[in-house]
Amino acid sequence: MDALRKLQHEFLDYLLDDAALGIVERIESSPRRSAEQRMDFYGNAYNLRLKEALTTDYERLHSYLGDDLFETLMQRYIESYPSHHPSLRYFGQQMIELVESLEPFKQLAEVAEITRIEQAFANSFDAADCQCISLDQLAQLDPAAWATLTLRFHGAVQLLPQHYNSFQIWRALADEETPPQKTASDTTWLIWRQDLVSRYRALDSAELAALTIAMSAGSFADVCAALLEHFSEQETPQQAVGYLQQWINDQMVCELN
Repeated sequence: MDALRKLQHEFLDYLLDDAALGIVERIESSPRRSAEQRMDFYGNAYNLRLKEALTTDYERLHSYLGDDLFETLMQRYIESYPSHHPSLRYFGQQMIELVESLEPFKQLAEVAEITRIEQAFANSFDAADCQCISLDQLAQLDPAAWATLTLRFHGAVQLLPQHYNSFQIWRALADEETPPQKTASDTTWLIWRQDLVSRYRALDSAELAALTIAMSAGSFADVCAALLEHFSEQETPQQAVGYLQQWINDQMVCELN
């Protein structure tokens, strides 16, 4: 078993580092292929599989950059972030770090934002499930509990601030349309999962303030206090309850505390 484990580690070292050639000496050549050619076959196949995973995870980014630039990005990513997880699902998680540091991508702010969008949707889709709260459960809440009420949100719920119209670019790419030119547009987007489908919408400033506090374990009273910056004292409780009902209807809330 020790000999087999050693051989497996040598094979892995070869796949991750072309300079690790020790295993080649232990591979037999065939009439059609030398030992080096046989190992190159596996090395190339491994590299292609990693690129396939990145292409799947960043399909719209690929469309936006085009084949040549995306190929350059993938190759640099594979060199910079070798795979260390048994699942390819997590292989591309550092892509945002690369596009924010590597020329020419770091000069293109929308590239980083499109990358974040792609990551957010993947994380939303894969987030662990939970039993969501119903409006009936909210109606049964003791009135005395409202002031200190806090919420636990589904792991798929994410707030995604954007400084450009990158979501419009992403949507055009998803619809196989010509994307618009980049323009400044400060918007925070909400991404969540409902009925096993990832969904998204832009947030206005009031709901953003309420949701930011609620997701940070702030109480219902804290949410109402923040909403006083946007609504009158008479309007605020109704608006706060309306947001809470919408979040529950959208299957975003897993627990009332």
